[in-house]
Amino acid sequence: MRFLIAFAMTLFANPTFAEPLEPTAGYFIGCDAEGSPLYCYVNAAGINWAISQDTAATGLFDRLEALPMLEPVIISGSYGALAVSSADLTLEALETPAGEDLYIGNLRAMQGEWQPVGEEAPFSVMITGTDWLEMMNGDLDSALMLSVGTACADGVEPSGMAINLYRYGDDPAADACWQLEFIDDKTMILRDFMGEQGQVEFTRLPESSY
Repeated sequence: MRFLIAFAMTLFANPTFAEPLEPTAGYFIGCDAEGSPLYCYVNAAGINWAISQDTAATGLFDRLEALPMLEPVIISGSYGALAVSSADLTLEALETPAGEDLYIGNLRAMQGEWQPVGEEAPFSVMITGTDWLEMMNGDLDSALMLSVGTACADGVEPSGMAINLYRYGDDPAADACWQLEFIDDKTMILRDFMGEQGQVEFTRLPESSY
């Protein structure tokens, strides 16, 4: 499975002091294509958890590696240190949520490249897994982590799915919060809940353009 760009960061291995991660819902977001040891990744609770094949409990890494992208999961284990947006996790349990995930349909529909309607500059947003990649002239301008839920990071609750964005390698506070108002194969409409942009309509770009 393709290794996402936002994971090119320092992770903490062999923690001296282990903290427990209680069962936490999240989404599987991919594995290394190569390396020793291999790592797989889960986005949960606003963190990209890096899970090594060498430390995961018996059989769990193989189960994780076989999952499709963005499969909802519940993970638990222990970790030693947190970076701004990432941590190594010793995976001790892996479960599938009992009920239907509230956000997975919209999250999967958001995958791809989107351009704001009426945008004069060649700006677009590439959504890959839980990465929100802002592109300018076809080049990466900034990379943010996308986290979905019922509320913005500041506690404001939009009347719909909230999308919090956290800039990789920056202050852990959210950079933006959007409400997803509408999405289909061609159109995505978001409303800005932390800034002054108001409602923004995006058009999906054809796959050949990214």
